[in-house]
Amino acid sequence: MLLIISNSTDATADYLCGRLIESGVPFRRFDSDTDMTRVRIAYDRGEATLKYDGDVWPATQFSHVWYRRPEPLNLALEMEAAERAQTLSEWSEALEGFLGHIPMTAWMNHPALNVCASHKMEQLSRAVRFGLNVPRTLISQDPDRVCRFWEECDGRVVVKPLGDGYLERAKRSQDTHLYANRVTPAHLERISLVANCPALFQQEQDKAFDVRICVVDDTVIAAGLRADDGEGRQRLDIRRNNMDDVRYHPIEIDSGMRDAILRLVRSYGLRFSAIDMAVTAAGEWVFFEVNPNGQWAWLDLAGGFDIAQAFIMSFSRP
Repeated sequence: MLLIISNSTDATADYLCGRLIESGVPFRRFDSDTDMTRVRIAYDRGEATLKYDGDVWPATQFSHVWYRRPEPLNLALEMEAAERAQTLSEWSEALEGFLGHIPMTAWMNHPALNVCASHKMEQLSRAVRFGLNVPRTLISQDPDRVCRFWEECDGRVVVKPLGDGYLERAKRSQDTHLYANRVTPAHLERISLVANCPALFQQEQDKAFDVRICVVDDTVIAAGLRADDGEGRQRLDIRRNNMDDVRYHPIEIDSGMRDAILRLVRSYGLRFSAIDMAVTAAGEWVFFEVNPNGQWAWLDLAGGFDIAQAFIMSFSRP
């Protein structure tokens, strides 16, 4: 039995659930933002159970867990703020205690492993150890060092967020995505601001196309992504324009690259990962980052891939 832990608005979870139903794979789904009123947790005589609308789920019945971006628990009860915080804390502890009875190896992926695999600085160092090529990178708050780096790279430098690239504002319509951007001489005139916050700078790559690689256990699926920047070059950040103009094509990965990618993913203990790379005009593969809980369903829906089948095969195993 598969347990899916997600949220009620996650389109990727909806998509895979539909495919699981078509394939006859049994699963249970818990949406953290809406399902608390439908759930009761118990622990009796060493057995942890979760009752969902009267259906009892022993922790021991789950051979797989898909941890798919749950939202914070939402308690649909009126109560004083301190009591609410305490109640949510107790709920969290009870849920984590229930889930703790499911072996970490059953998870895709365990949240603790996702956290360990989510730091770009460490990812770059680890990727080098596994033989992957990474861009020349500087993370700094020293304005003079950033200027020297820009000169050393002949002015071909991009700046990226180290962590989350999404700003939530008071009005959702005003939320902001932080994309990769070229560092121009005009930006260097205000480079003193870098002292306020660590920033990630990389030497710009002459990309022929971007590559999104999805690893699901032993399955490795690579998609090439092409999008013009308006000047005949590959777009600096493929995510711009809501990716509406992206063209997709399957990529064959040679055995050496496949082995390096699998060793990198397994070194974190992950069963799933989405990896961002690029192929340069000279045919060189360049590693950018690991996304341990990254998006993939859009590749099936927009690009004609079938990554869902890899999940179905994995979740069908005992």
